[in-house]
Amino acid sequence: MDIVQYQFSNFSKIHNVDLKLYYCGTEQCLPGHEVGPMVRDYYKIHYIHSGKGHFHTGGRTYTLGKGQGFLISPEKLAHYQADDEAPWTYSWIAFNGMQVERYLKRSSLSNEQPVFSSNRDEYIQSCFLEMFKATEHNLTDELRLLGALYSFLSVILDPASMPVTSPGARGQYVEQAIAFIEHNYATDLSVEQLAARLKINRKYLSKIFKDTTGFTPQQYVIQYRMNRASELIQKSSLSMNEIACSVGYKDPFQFSRMFKKVMGAAPRDYRNEKKE
Repeated sequence: MDIVQYQFSNFSKIHNVDLKLYYCGTEQCLPGHEVGPMVRDYYKIHYIHSGKGHFHTGGRTYTLGKGQGFLISPEKLAHYQADDEAPWTYSWIAFNGMQVERYLKRSSLSNEQPVFSSNRDEYIQSCFLEMFKATEHNLTDELRLLGALYSFLSVILDPASMPVTSPGARGQYVEQAIAFIEHNYATDLSVEQLAARLKINRKYLSKIFKDTTGFTPQQYVIQYRMNRASELIQKSSLSMNEIACSVGYKDPFQFSRMFKKVMGAAPRDYRNEKKE
């Protein structure tokens, strides 16, 4: 029988306002091993190294395997179980903080889309190993620990870390579409232009893009523009007209309306809030 190995560390003494760590660990699960249903008052991300299992939340069931993972949000009922024949081995990190919601808004992860996939398995494993090593020492390794966590989240919360898609041409089309959007978001970009660039049908592109990312191409463009605008508002002294133009909006009023719809506050109010 396989050995179940736990690595657990409590970070209750580490008080980082932006990102507070609770615990992390790894487990080689036994067949059928399950957790929940239960709710938590913090965020928790599981990443699967091997095997497979089933994640249940929000009335939906996701079957996940190596290179995939799932997000559990505060106060959301969740239940997950290892496969009976090929049980998963996964690692996890539990955290909270004032900036977590903002990070999630800039990613493809949400309560509506709580799963992701990544092709950077070795890098993610190295992040967890770094966290585990840091916890074996005292709090002088706090920066090392937080650095590993931020590195992990930078990969997991990247909009390019998408839910599971079928292999082959479909995935390549979506990857190419995302790359084109990220290089041309400041232009007058349309779904028709994107489809023409990839030499595929517009309706087909919209379908495979939505199936893969959880967003339509147009929704993804808008979200990417707003994320970029958010960065410029916080990190630059550009005027709102200049920021609007920089992210593809010729009409500053249209930009302001869209920003408020997506980010929850008008651009100027958003800048003032971040200064406080």
